[in-house]
Amino acid sequence: MYDKKNQEIEIHTDKDYTSLVGIAVPVTVWYTTKGGVNHLEDIVYPQNGTFVARDMIRENIKRIIILPRPEEVENSQGLISAISQYLADNAGWFVAPPDLALEIASRTTASTSSLDAVDPNTGEVDMQRYLEAQRPLIVTIAEETRSDAVLEVRIIKVKANVRAAIASWDGMTEPVASRKSRAFSPFGGLGGKSWVYAATADMNLWSQTGKLLWKKRRGFAVLGVQSGMGSKFRERPLTEVYEDSGAMQRWLEGTLGDLAPPVKGTGAPQISPELQKQLQKAKQVGEEPK
Repeated sequence: MYDKKNQEIEIHTDKDYTSLVGIAVPVTVWYTTKGGVNHLEDIVYPQNGTFVARDMIRENIKRIIILPRPEEVENSQGLISAISQYLADNAGWFVAPPDLALEIASRTTASTSSLDAVDPNTGEVDMQRYLEAQRPLIVTIAEETRSDAVLEVRIIKVKANVRAAIASWDGMTEPVASRKSRAFSPFGGLGGKSWVYAATADMNLWSQTGKLLWKKRRGFAVLGVQSGMGSKFRERPLTEVYEDSGAMQRWLEGTLGDLAPPVKGTGAPQISPELQKQLQKAKQVGEEPK
């Protein structure tokens, strides 16, 4: 690695960080020196990164399949559908139906939840342990679907900090009230003071041999918003988020643009048939706010 003065520093560690720290990303390290050898004590690194040159990723992938991993977030299929459509339109990849990946995953005995990789000492997910456990499944899915790569997409519920009625989490900011409401009403929070539930997309792109190529974690949408001018809040279903096609397109470009730069001149973004089905279903069961 190189320090701020662009001087190379060699630091030894017993842990393999090749699937955790991307190429040329900034990191903060703590190390000790003994006998002229530097030993890593701790490291802080971004949750996003590329592990193979992006040009190589785009050139070597022709067919991809998405493995959805919804965790406590309803109606997440619409986001999976939007990601599929974006990659097909902008990367030129054939995106196989995610149901195939789910069917294969249902036949495996491997752990599919990040909760099984929680370190009991820290209470946090051990990403090295989680990624290692996924490799056999990823290889099986790629082989059986004849895909060049597998995009694993975890949709998880998190707590977003709120300040001045603006929620911020995982590289995303979003208001939880209208401008008028923010001017006249203090924010109390849905689920607690100064925070609100939100959805985050945590993505890993794997090669057909189980090598991590790219990863990205970014907030998607708040799951609770202020109702009217008072202090009451209501749940916000993702089907409501999908209706704003402009916001959806901006999120897709901001999240996936480094992997698949948007192709200009394709016209206004359209709501996919999968999103249309979810919106119609939500209205039928009275899920949509009146």
